Amino acid sequence: MKRIFLTYTLCAVFCASLWAQATAAAAPEADRMDDKERVALTPIVLDDNIPAGAHKQLENKMTQIAAKSGCAATANSRFIITCSADILTKDITPSAPPMHAYTVALNFYVGDGVEGRLFSSYTIECKGVGQTPDKAYINALKNVRVNDPGFKAMVDKGKKEIIAYYNTYCDIIISDAQAMVQRHEYSAAIDVLTGVPMVCEDCYRRAQDESVVAYQAWRDDVCQMALTKAQAAWATRDAKAAADALTYVPTDGACVKEADALKKEIATKLDAKERQEWEFKMRKYEDQLAAREEREAQSASQSGYSGGRHGGSAVQQALQVATDAVSDARSGGSGSGGGSGRSSSSSHSSSGKPKYQVKGKWFK
Repeated sequence: MKRIFLTYTLCAVFCASLWAQATAAAAPEADRMDDKERVALTPIVLDDNIPAGAHKQLENKMTQIAAKSGCAATANSRFIITCSADILTKDITPSAPPMHAYTVALNFYVGDGVEGRLFSSYTIECKGVGQTPDKAYINALKNVRVNDPGFKAMVDKGKKEIIAYYNTYCDIIISDAQAMVQRHEYSAAIDVLTGVPMVCEDCYRRAQDESVVAYQAWRDDVCQMALTKAQAAWATRDAKAAADALTYVPTDGACVKEADALKKEIATKLDAKERQEWEFKMRKYEDQLAAREEREAQSASQSGYSGGRHGGSAVQQALQVATDAVSDARSGGSGSGGGSGRSSSSSHSSSGKPKYQVKGKWFK
């Protein structure tokens, strides 16, 4: 029964992709284009001159700007929408109490944050008044009109560049993701693969296929780490620690037969009382594993039915659930090294997040 859950998860991934494509094909032409052109942008504030208290509000504004131009606002995309600010005037009002009055030039940018290539930009001026400099700044941001046609023109120009990037460099994108998987940077690989927009149809299909391969590689890695930890525990006849490790063996992992054999070996070497305790733990752990994998399958199914932002979000949702098992298994000290942070690529940090290179290029 347990094995059905992971089979269901992978089936849900493929069904989600087919469902999204079928829905797009059946929709009117205008709606179909709106759906397929949902290129991903990460709204992020990188200018240190903008007060920290204003970051969230500014990111919300950029999220709205992206959405109104038919883009998805998501985390960890190499393509970003960001902003820098220049204070044009700074005054103290003669009122009681005195107030800070700012005129701020907000410079918005869309581009490849990893390579630092700017695609488009747009500048507006806003005024704000507040009891403190930060409040004056925040009040100025409230005057940003996300319906300004200049924002749509900026994002539309950026979208064309992003689509051209995927169509031109698809082979390199797939190759980079495969290299990340080889380095056990699964989260970064999935982010790259599921970031390919549906409008780039050939590259999108290839990325979807590769994302399932990365997903299974992650599961196999977890399997081997958990098995290694269980074998080390049983070498010292620590049945409890072995049971703890075996609960992280995925039911579709490459080493599941070895794990099943180890369970049987342990059971035959225990006395009657120990065997009873062992069997109780195994039933408990198997129930927990079944429940976890059922949640994983449901997560994939639910995100797939919603269509996702890139059609690949079903894979990401399922992997997010698997992340807990990976983290727990590694924290136990299996000795295998590994993990999404085992090493880093040139474009991603050890946490799997892109390293943006825009300061000094787009703004000071």
